[in-house]
Amino acid sequence: MQDKLEILNTIKKVSPPDYLYDKILERINNNKIQPPLVYAYAACILLLIAFNIFSFSFSVDANSASINIVDSPLNYLSYE
Repeated sequence: MQDKLEILNTIKKVSPPDYLYDKILERINNNKIQPPLVYAYAACILLLIAFNIFSFSFSVDANSASINIVDSPLNYLSYE
C-alpha cells in the first residue's frame, strides 16, 4: 500500500491566482436575492394555495352526488 501512495509525491503542486478568492467573493455577494423579491414569491405561493383551497371547497359544494361521511347516519357507514 505504501508503494501505491508514493505516486502522490510526484504530483506537481500549483497555487491559485491571487485574484481568484476576491472574484469568488464578488460573485457570491452579487448573487444575493433581494428581500422584495422574496416577499413577491411568498405572496404568489400564498395566493396559489388560497385559490386551490377555495376552488376545491366550491367544487365540493357544487357536487351534489358527494356524500358527507361525517354527517351521514350510521346505516350508510355499515357494510351492506
